[in-house]
Amino acid sequence: MEAATGRRVHVARTLDEVERLGSLWDAVPWEREEAEREYLLTRLRYRPEGATPFAAVVTDGDEPAAAVAGRLETRPLETHVGYRNVYAPRLRLLQLVDGGIVAARPDALAPLRAALRGALDRGEADALLVPPLPVGSELAEMFASLGGPLERQRAIAPWTRRRLVLPATFEEFVASRSSNTRWRIRRDAKRLRAAYGEELSVEIVRDPGGLERFVRDAERVADATYQRALGAGFADTPEQRELARLGLERGWVRGYLLRHGERPIAYWLCSTYRGRLLIRSTGFDQAYAEHRVGLHLLMRVIEDACADPLLEVVDFGPGDAVYKQQFSSESFEERNQVVFAATLRGRRVNATRAAILGSARGARRALDTLRLTDRVRSGWRGRLRGTRLDG
Repeated sequence: MEAATGRRVHVARTLDEVERLGSLWDAVPWEREEAEREYLLTRLRYRPEGATPFAAVVTDGDEPAAAVAGRLETRPLETHVGYRNVYAPRLRLLQLVDGGIVAARPDALAPLRAALRGALDRGEADALLVPPLPVGSELAEMFASLGGPLERQRAIAPWTRRRLVLPATFEEFVASRSSNTRWRIRRDAKRLRAAYGEELSVEIVRDPGGLERFVRDAERVADATYQRALGAGFADTPEQRELARLGLERGWVRGYLLRHGERPIAYWLCSTYRGRLLIRSTGFDQAYAEHRVGLHLLMRVIEDACADPLLEVVDFGPGDAVYKQQFSSESFEERNQVVFAATLRGRRVNATRAAILGSARGARRALDTLRLTDRVRSGWRGRLRGTRLDG
């Protein structure tokens, strides 16, 4: 596609078309490694048959002005109430990947929007899934404009995303916290040293040589967590193993392990990309819960990040857990979006999901008012964790 101004839109729907984009794709300043060409193609190789790439790059001359990266795949679109999946129609989904939306020039959004709208109108996808974007941002508004009232998924609640702008040293980080938080950090470290002494060790995995040991030990910890019962968090699958290997080779992945002797008791898996360390998944051994081993290891993560001159920010990811409030320095509201095709089926699924999500959002507001949200969440997690242990 070409305009009189010299602007062009390059769309890739096959592996060969992705490869032909080549250096143009690689020139896009993606925000996450998941949008890197090699990462996306690696993930697609492990997805079910029928999963294909989808990318659109808008150029002015030879320079990318805006771009999106994602994949087309057929799978259930899950709808959750709390931690329970209550509705999951099987759809053809155009999933844009995290960090796979870039708009260096705002006036390039219009042709990008047209490429995405065309994919829905032509029936290539039943729905477009947009990863979290800041509420009220220009990008968020652009995606909202892709569908009318019957196509836009309503009742998706926003959430808080918290980040820590890294100080020069870990000591400065600790000093910047509240007096209560400083006390807890020091108390936890003393209690752990008193309980386990030299038997505690921390390993930081930065290269492929540590892959097998990290995968083995993280899997051992993760298997008993509530995240595993949800199908989330780290898992030793061929896809996750290969993506971890690639990430370690390219400097996109960093793993942290806390051990008591040879027993792994906590892990954090992070990505490092364009100056940001992103918390991806975590888990800890419940037998050590009273010593807050997960938070102790998180302090080592932050300490390592402060010492790395290439890192500027720790991104705690979506959600507003207490530890994120304690350790962050800035926050903003974000939400993901779903835009359905203007078909009878798309509108029916949208209406059903809206009713479920609206009810769930109302229940959450009631729990928040009664200050019962954390208690209910802890109860759910305990039951899920018990399910893993019983299994």
